[in-house]
Amino acid sequence: MAKPQDFSKEASQRVNRYFSDSFKRKKVREIERNLTTVSEVSKEYEVSTTAVYKWLDKYSRNRKRGVKQVVELMSDTRKIQDLKAKIRELEQLVGQKQ
Repeated sequence: MAKPQDFSKEASQRVNRYFSDSFKRKKVREIERNLTTVSEVSKEYEVSTTAVYKWLDKYSRNRKRGVKQVVELMSDTRKIQDLKAKIRELEQLVGQKQ
């Protein structure tokens, strides 16, 4: 069973981060253009999916028109993930060479 001390530790480890409106608008546009998904943005920037949906509600042009979207393609968020994987692979190769 959880103890009150456990909750205080967890709360003190949390870090409040703030994203600029321009950043939020950019990510909402990517989601609207099906370049990325809510879950990818959430994982990449370590923000809750609820927060991303709030961004969509606030900044989305499609939301105001009642348009729904489902499909995804390539985005800078996915590119970042791919590049991180490539970096890990190259670091392993450099480690093996040394």
